[in-house]
Amino acid sequence: MTDIDPLAKVAYERGYHPIAFAEMKVKVLIDAHSNVITGRAVNPDAFPDFPVELTSSALASRIVGELLDAGWTAPGELLNLSERPS
Repeated sequence: MTDIDPLAKVAYERGYHPIAFAEMKVKVLIDAHSNVITGRAVNPDAFPDFPVELTSSALASRIVGELLDAGWTAPGELLNLSERPS
């Protein structure tokens, strides 16, 4: 395991599968996103220093990034989207 995120590598060395560790990190990302969105709905000034963009596409990119950093690869059909019929 050399092509994975350093945290995923440490988790693997401690008995976690890197993808399982990434799933745990993704849950934290989703929970934080949800808590900030909910908090700001009640008080627009809540979480003033939250450092990341709160769009669905930004969250999706972070989720995919976590999985890729853990060594996940997309199924072949997803890699050739430009070749798919419309």
